Amino acid sequence: MEALGIVTLLLTGFVIVYYAYMASHTDRDVSFFLSVSILSMFMNLCTNTAGFFAIAWLYLGIGVLFIGLGFAVGARETTAFYASIGPRLKSTFTDVKRIGWQTLSLVVFPAGIALYFVHYKKDFAHAKVCGRCALWGLLLWGLLLWTVLGLVL
Repeated sequence: MEALGIVTLLLTGFVIVYYAYMASHTDRDVSFFLSVSILSMFMNLCTNTAGFFAIAWLYLGIGVLFIGLGFAVGARETTAFYASIGPRLKSTFTDVKRIGWQTLSLVVFPAGIALYFVHYKKDFAHAKVCGRCALWGLLLWGLLLWTVLGLVL
């Protein structure tokens, strides 16, 4: 059941990213889906912390339902979202010059924040990439810490 809790966390995170993309690339109001997904993520983390994994099926159902409803909200935007994943990953992982800095900023987010301020005036694009990876790293470390402590304690 712990594995189901982890899978639903990942699925809910994907749904949040998906509806954040939909909110910025469509004129439709998807704030309901985005807010329910954020609440679902928080409640899923609390449920995993409490060790009550039976309700994880509800979070799995919400995630699958919201992904399916995304096609009803905007089929063209949904197709564009899935089509943009490949080129975005390709551009991220083929930029050999910055992949090390991105990885460092993601794994050690205080270093990424420091790199943002160091490169802010010289190379703003590099600083922006390091800062963005540092913020994602902070979020991922917080979620990972919450998940691990919830499963262990």
